[in-house]
Amino acid sequence: MLASPLLPAAPVFPASHVSDDAPLQYRPARDKEAFNSLLPPPVEFVEGSSSGAFAVPPGKYEPINASPKASKLDRPEAPAQPSATPTTAPGASTKDKSLYNGSIDVSWPDGLNRGTGLYNNGNTCFLNSALQCLLHTPPLLRALAAHKEDSCKVGAKGFCMSCSMKGVMIEAHRGSRAFAPTAISLKLPSQFGLMSCQSVIDQLFYSVIAKHLKRGRQEDSHEFLRYAIDALQKACLAEQSRKTDPKVAETTWVHQIFGGRLRSRVTCLSCGYNSDTFDRVLDISVDINHQQVLKDALKKFVAIDHLKGADKYKCEKCKKHVNADKRFTIDEAPLILTIHLKRFSPMGRKIPHHVQYDQDLSLQPYMSENRFGPMYSLYGVICHAGSNPNSGHYYAFVKSKDSRWWEMNDESVSHVGSSPHKKNAYMLFYIRRKGQGSEAAVNTTQQSTQSRHSLIGSMKKRKERDEADEDIGTKVSAPFIGPLLPSPVLEADGSEPKRQKMSQVAIVVHI
Repeated sequence: MLASPLLPAAPVFPASHVSDDAPLQYRPARDKEAFNSLLPPPVEFVEGSSSGAFAVPPGKYEPINASPKASKLDRPEAPAQPSATPTTAPGASTKDKSLYNGSIDVSWPDGLNRGTGLYNNGNTCFLNSALQCLLHTPPLLRALAAHKEDSCKVGAKGFCMSCSMKGVMIEAHRGSRAFAPTAISLKLPSQFGLMSCQSVIDQLFYSVIAKHLKRGRQEDSHEFLRYAIDALQKACLAEQSRKTDPKVAETTWVHQIFGGRLRSRVTCLSCGYNSDTFDRVLDISVDINHQQVLKDALKKFVAIDHLKGADKYKCEKCKKHVNADKRFTIDEAPLILTIHLKRFSPMGRKIPHHVQYDQDLSLQPYMSENRFGPMYSLYGVICHAGSNPNSGHYYAFVKSKDSRWWEMNDESVSHVGSSPHKKNAYMLFYIRRKGQGSEAAVNTTQQSTQSRHSLIGSMKKRKERDEADEDIGTKVSAPFIGPLLPSPVLEADGSEPKRQKMSQVAIVVHI
């Protein structure tokens, strides 16, 4: 059985295309020009050039991304002469700008020695103890003495912590009786609501130190200290815009006195890549759980934390999650070192054991590589007596200008024989010793030079080792490849006839 070929079906045309008396067949369109108008324009082919450029007449097509051409009126007749003023790189002015260009002096101002007591206006011991340590910080006293109220940048716009602190400083060091620091304490909202019209105006239209810290309620002394220093920083930035560069904001005298810098380094254990992050800090909080000595708590603060398992780190170089080591170090030591001992757990339980601390402290073991750790001297201690953060009592110990220690317990001021080593110490204040700034600069320069020399030396050793390990090949003798001469015929006496011997060819093979 033979299969017949499958032929395409005849096309079906509308009746308008077929006449009644003609059989069904293909016919051209009646209007050829109308049919051609429906087709797209033909593609133009031009002869290609050997130069690689497009063989298209200039000006035929206009690029859609062409830059606008300057008109003849806008086009300058002669090129502009270069300006004598050098062009400033982006960010250069921000980098060089500083909001405080004066020097920081750690010595006591003339005429000041020890402050008076401060009255407790109802659970304001947390405020009094923090103020007493600030009022016995020599570089802060000098900065406040240089502050001019008549040229204050805050003015009538709001609350200036610098002006208020200066008034408290003058009354504490020039007076002889205890007083209530109302210039600062009234800038905390009352826990009993708005008590007076002036309080309403202050809290509605002006800034306060901290809205959640209530006057008349037991608060945390460390928390108030942080907000008090932040209020001083806001006063320094009063004339700056809200979008001030953070690098510029860190150049105020507040950061030059209390500010330091921490480095967080994550090291990939697969490729050794280091990822560094730097953070500005105004104090250091250390964990004292199971720690009996301050130095051990600082060692724990800079201890290596292993990131593995569910905490694996995604390496920027490996592009995958790997095991890594994370470590905090002090990259820039502050002028005033404030150490906060974490005595209160997140659940509100107090850690009551005694933590031993020294009057002299060196930060060298806790610094980053090639960073100088200065020596510090203790000058202030805040203590907390009580079982939890919501109750108890705060008081302070401070060192006066004549190096004598005083207990500042609200309005009570009493002399103590030696430096306090209290069981309930909560915050420690250290000041950098004189001359440590220049020594830090010299040591940092020497250490950077040594590290640079050691890096160059290691690179030279590596180069010598690589050259020694380099395979220069082995010299071997290979047989001659080519036509061979006939074997010589020996003479009658058995000697070989004299002829020029062909030297062997030495081939050096590199493996």
